Amino acid sequence: MNPLADKFVSQLARLVPFGKRADDPLDSLKTVTRWIENLPIGDAFKCQQAIFTALKRFNENSTQYTKDRLAIFMLLDEKSRDLQDTLVRQYLRNPRMSRAQESQLWHAVYGQFWEVVRGYHTFVLHLARETDGNQHDKVVPLITLRAIRAFGQLLKWRAIRYLPAGEKLWLRLHNLYRIAETGGFHRQPQRAYTEDVSDCSCEMAHLHILMLNLANSGTLYPKQLDLLDRWLPSWYGMLQLDSDFDPKIHTFAVDLSADHGPRRVRKPNPDKPLRFWTTSALQQRLQEIQTALQQGNSPAQQGLTENARTTESLELLEHLQRQWSSLASREQRRAPRESIKRLVDVTHGLNAIVNQIKLAETPASVSPYGTGLNYSEVDDVHVYGFITDRTRERVSHMHVPAIPASPDVERWVMHDASECGYGAIVESRDKDWLRVGALIGIRPHEASAWQIGVVRRLSRVSDDTSSVGIETLAETPMLVMLQATTTSAYTVDGHDNSNAGLPHAGLWLAGSAGTDSVIIDPVHFMPSQVFQVHGMPERKLIALGNPIEHSKGWMRAIAEPVSS
Repeated sequence: MNPLADKFVSQLARLVPFGKRADDPLDSLKTVTRWIENLPIGDAFKCQQAIFTALKRFNENSTQYTKDRLAIFMLLDEKSRDLQDTLVRQYLRNPRMSRAQESQLWHAVYGQFWEVVRGYHTFVLHLARETDGNQHDKVVPLITLRAIRAFGQLLKWRAIRYLPAGEKLWLRLHNLYRIAETGGFHRQPQRAYTEDVSDCSCEMAHLHILMLNLANSGTLYPKQLDLLDRWLPSWYGMLQLDSDFDPKIHTFAVDLSADHGPRRVRKPNPDKPLRFWTTSALQQRLQEIQTALQQGNSPAQQGLTENARTTESLELLEHLQRQWSSLASREQRRAPRESIKRLVDVTHGLNAIVNQIKLAETPASVSPYGTGLNYSEVDDVHVYGFITDRTRERVSHMHVPAIPASPDVERWVMHDASECGYGAIVESRDKDWLRVGALIGIRPHEASAWQIGVVRRLSRVSDDTSSVGIETLAETPMLVMLQATTTSAYTVDGHDNSNAGLPHAGLWLAGSAGTDSVIIDPVHFMPSQVFQVHGMPERKLIALGNPIEHSKGWMRAIAEPVSS
């Protein structure tokens, strides 16, 4: 069937009353139940997409807001939750998946949440306008809660891709909460879904979204966002929205009439529908959890999730204490920013940085007379005390081949700078590597040496551009080769086949206080592993200490000296 015929059939289908075909699985609660039972349960993606298509068709064609129609929609939502959770886990556990896979999974998850929001939001608005809505009194609080929570997932998954809220999501979310307040059920505890382990209210669901937004300023990894999303329900008892402002207590505010998220309280406008809350009790609880983890308690013992690790939990807790602090104690910039227009070369990834540092060293170390030689005019001086005529003659007749521009290097224009880093607006449509935690090399156009930078903040300005915040490390990287002093215990016919003894490249960072560190590929990291370091003025042995930081494709670990 050609596209024109497809379009005609699609338009014709819209003229047919929805739910009237005998074979329509959404005709009744009984038929939709039977249809769901026959879905290919073994294929989570295919099954989820089938329900997504049904939800989308329901939203596009439904003009009836009866109790039966709502029951069908709610059943589709409930049956899709396990499938949705499976896709979410696949997305978060595979940060190295291809761009096509990432896009497919993200759109599947986001599209499902969008159709759930769309359906519940429409039903809530319709039922809230009804004058004889007594028959729906019990279901309105429930679907309002589900709608608010689904809006939160939309905002979360947009943040995972560093996208702005858009679509008037904040304004629609705030309007739902105002409906809950007007109906007097905003603090009514209820179980949104039967599998939930605790009750929730519309107010708590709204606050959950506000706190998640405050924590994320384009600086969290997707896994950290998801981890915090799972932590927040255990802290509901320490949060509450108030309509009356107390300057001695309240820290944050949200304008229910505006299309944006929460802000720190500064000069509240009494004419706007503002809601206020404090985080003092929660801050105290975060400090208690942090202390307990530092003393050796597990995250699960402190009410955190079972799969949370101590190191990542401590890092996230420290971040939350800064983001959720009062205006007076919030984190300040380490150095003032200055508006500039500076052209810099940028490369990304450990291997690319290593290659560029090699190229930068090439003119000084490789002979123009051919590969394999290491000879220059300086060597003549060392050997003879002067430059020989033969060397001068050969150099005058030989041309040193220019090093071609590397495809790994991009040219960015930095818009602001400080002692600690840069800020830039860059084209990002084809930069799927650009994410928080990405390791990059930076070289100002007028400089010869490369600096190491880490992307700390990222937000999409549009489909084509992103705002990027980069922290630069103070240490100048030195290219070294690390060779393990011990080989793997895994052998075949008495031979070590693990390649554990082969040298691999790293970036040496000499600390000003004598604490050296090295950036390596995480696959080579093993605590206390001893390496021989080549490429430094003096060969030395080091042992890998605790990781300072790590992200996709790289790890920075302490280099502890070992006596030979």
